[in-house]
Amino acid sequence: MNLKKLTIRQLLQRKPGIIDPFDAELLIAHVIDKPREFVITRPDFVIRRSENRKIKKLFKKRMCGVPLAYLTGHKEFFGLDFVVNKHVLVPRPETEILVTTALEHLSTEPLKNTMLIDVGTGSGCIPISIAKTIKQFNNLTISATDISRQALTVAKHNAQKHNVDITFLHGNLLEPIIKNSKFEIRNSKLIVTANLPYLTQEQFQNEPSIQHEPKSALVAKKGGLELYEKLLKQILQISKTYNLKPITYFEIDPSQTHEISKLIKTYLPNSTIEIQKDLAGHDRVVIIGL
Repeated sequence: MNLKKLTIRQLLQRKPGIIDPFDAELLIAHVIDKPREFVITRPDFVIRRSENRKIKKLFKKRMCGVPLAYLTGHKEFFGLDFVVNKHVLVPRPETEILVTTALEHLSTEPLKNTMLIDVGTGSGCIPISIAKTIKQFNNLTISATDISRQALTVAKHNAQKHNVDITFLHGNLLEPIIKNSKFEIRNSKLIVTANLPYLTQEQFQNEPSIQHEPKSALVAKKGGLELYEKLLKQILQISKTYNLKPITYFEIDPSQTHEISKLIKTYLPNSTIEIQKDLAGHDRVVIIGL
C-alpha cells in the first residue's frame, strides 16, 4: 500500500471517530518520538510514510480495544514511567491508594530490620514506587513475587530503569519466601502488599475495556477472593512460624469488603481491620494488623 505523506492535522482528521483524540495524539507522538505537546503545537508537521503506516496500525489496534499502554509500551504510575506489555496488568490510579497508605505507615516507623514483600507484583509498580519515595530506602529490604516469569522480566526491567534494589522471586504468593532458606525474616518487621486478581469471571466478561489484559492477573475463583484466602493462610503460617506480626495491605473491589473481612477474621481472628477508600469514596484498600 503506497501511502502518501500526511501532516499531523490530516492524520488526526482521518483517525477513526471512536478513538479518543487524546489517545490519537499520544500514539502519533509515540511513533514520531516526540512529546504530545509537539503534536498539538505542530499540526503541519509532515509524517513520513513509514511512520504513517505504523500510526494507522496502532489506530486500528486501539479501535479494537487494545489498551493504550500496550501500544506505547509505557504507563505512568505514582509519577513514574513504567514499561508495560501484554504480560502484566496496566497499573491503575486506584492502586496508588495502596502505595500511599503503605508509605504513610513506613514514614512513621524506624525501618531497621524492616522487610516489605509485594505479592503478585506484575510490572513492579507497587514496590518500585515505594522504594523511589521512601527516604530511608537503604534501611528497607524489598522483595517481590509473581507466578508469571514474563511479568517478573518486566518488573526487573522497571527496577533497573528506576535504579532500585528489589529481589524478585518466581512462585505462588509467599511460597518463594517461605521455602527459601536464604530469607531470614524471623527478626524482621514484615510488611506485605498485594494487588492480586480479585475480579469474578462475570465481572471480567462484562467489562470490554479489560479483555486484552492477562486474565490470570484479573480473575480469581470464590467470588474473586481465592488468592487472598490462600495468602491469608500463608500469612498465618509465617506469623506462627517466625512469631511475627505483619502489617498487610490488600487492594480489593469495593463490593468485597464484607467477604474479605470475614476471611480475615477466619484465619487471623485477633487481627485489626481498617478500610481505606479511594478518591471516588469506594472501599479500596484493606489494612490488616496483628
